[in-house]
Amino acid sequence: MYRNKSVPLLGAILFYATLISSTGAAQPDWKKVQPEAVALLQELIRTDTQNPPGNELAACRVLEDYFRREGIPVQTYRVDSSRGNLIARLKGTGASKPILLVAHTDVVPFDSASWSHPPLGAQIEDGYVWGRGAIDNKGMLAAEAVALALLKRSGVHLRRDIVLVATAAEESGGGPGIGWLLENQREQLDAVFALNEGGRIVTQNGKPLWVGIETEEKAAYNIKLIARGNSGHASVPREDNPIYALARALARLEEYSSRQVLDPVTRAFFQGIAKVDPSVQWLDGQVKTDDRSYLAILSNTISPTLLEAGYKTNVIPPSATVNLNCRLLPEQDADAFVDSLTTWVGEGPYEFNYTARSAPPPSSQDGAGYVLIEQVCRKMFPGAAILPYLSPGMSDAARLRRAGIPTYGLLPFPLMENDISRMHGKDERISIEGFMTGVKLIYRLAELGGK
Repeated sequence: MYRNKSVPLLGAILFYATLISSTGAAQPDWKKVQPEAVALLQELIRTDTQNPPGNELAACRVLEDYFRREGIPVQTYRVDSSRGNLIARLKGTGASKPILLVAHTDVVPFDSASWSHPPLGAQIEDGYVWGRGAIDNKGMLAAEAVALALLKRSGVHLRRDIVLVATAAEESGGGPGIGWLLENQREQLDAVFALNEGGRIVTQNGKPLWVGIETEEKAAYNIKLIARGNSGHASVPREDNPIYALARALARLEEYSSRQVLDPVTRAFFQGIAKVDPSVQWLDGQVKTDDRSYLAILSNTISPTLLEAGYKTNVIPPSATVNLNCRLLPEQDADAFVDSLTTWVGEGPYEFNYTARSAPPPSSQDGAGYVLIEQVCRKMFPGAAILPYLSPGMSDAARLRRAGIPTYGLLPFPLMENDISRMHGKDERISIEGFMTGVKLIYRLAELGGK
């Protein structure tokens, strides 16, 4: 694995390895915990927080009730009449900096007609809990909340505060969520590291194949491509109809290709993956694969997501717009990328609208958070490859890293690719077995990291 070895890093590895192997504290009765944990997940799924509009305060109320029953200090910070963020804090001695457990309360919208189970029903069938947010991200939110409650009940001695942060608006960029908290409650987020979504535990044939600990993310940009023309009566066709111009540009963009780029994280990841996944080959420093989930982290990507044109059926519109959801590699300059799109699309009545910004630095593999997650996963998933990971998506981690808080991503549930692909799609679900594995993993991380 790519890593700059150092004495502090080796000390951290030895410390956590010793702690993991020597801890003899009694573990929770997981059979008794399961109904409680699943019930909290179901209640969160049934709380409608589709973004837009969000309504995350409703989820905050669910969590407030849960933590107050457990005697854990909790506070909701209102952003407006329907949006808010929640912080629950299990106090330690204060001898060391806290650990953050981060998860967002909002979910993407859905079309109920296309689902086999009601998206807000949280039904249990075939060993799964079905519903929007089961994986992204209410499953992680419920797992973190239950882990915090279990630590409180255990009376374990903590040197660090363990802080759960439930954020709003992650699915729309995080401004009223983690952005608001960093601006208004920055001191509450001071931490040695944060655990967030983003990484993966991918299973094959019922066993974890690899664990990807996210240390960096691709940058998400919504770039608007606008084609302009002259408006007129639809009975007289025009050669400069902007819808035709936009269609030509999209046809070009469908063929757009971006070269494969490997940074230290993706190089280490694919070198490791090639040893355990036959769908990936490592040849002469390049990756050979047809797997879409792997290809997405090898280059810049473009996905058209929204179209807008016209206001009346018999009027040729003056413009037509497509939203291009672009995911750029960490070191990719946004201006240079858009320049390449302009050249690729070619001459025409086109303009690209976007806002450039700097990419946050990656979180170090030498950090205490990475080492702890690695050691716990190695113990829980023997034989699985434990690797640094570049997430193709963007999350609250980008703002946290930009604020100087080391952040590591790991969805703590072993998932089949079939279930990972349901996120943001139809029939999202999580197996109860996988969900409980996630509860155990987060509990273990918080228990050991807090000591």
